[in-house]
Amino acid sequence: MDDEATRDAIWEKVRAIETCMMVTRDGAYLRSRPMAAILRTGQNAIWFFADTADHKDDELAQDPQACLAFADPGHHCYVSLSGRIALVQDRQTVDELWNDAAARIFPKGPGDPRILLLRFEPEIGEYWNAHGGIIAAAFHFLKSTVTGHRVGLTGRARLA
Repeated sequence: MDDEATRDAIWEKVRAIETCMMVTRDGAYLRSRPMAAILRTGQNAIWFFADTADHKDDELAQDPQACLAFADPGHHCYVSLSGRIALVQDRQTVDELWNDAAARIFPKGPGDPRILLLRFEPEIGEYWNAHGGIIAAAFHFLKSTVTGHRVGLTGRARLA
């Protein structure tokens, strides 16, 4: 699979999963938390609503590097994206991205002063996908062992 096809496959898998674990650095420690992703593939960006009270902005001001891990164990599909997060405070963009998930977290609406947008720009992405479930994956691994050819269940591409 070429890089463009791999990029398309990564975005397709991320769109299907929607929620990820966002991993950031908090001093000497790595922290992860579940986040609802809002994809804007034309911008090569994934947006998130965050609460200023959670202090993600403090962590990201120190180190903007992050990893997003998407997982759909039921379909044996996993995606990892590495990149950087920018802090954005723009009411127009808040209005454009506003959705039901944001309304549940911020019941005061899009004008809530605690709202902080995070714009993740992936630089590299990888996925693992066992089409057909665990039996198909076992078959592919066995076939790989017999033929000596690598199993085509993964993809890696530069996204930036």
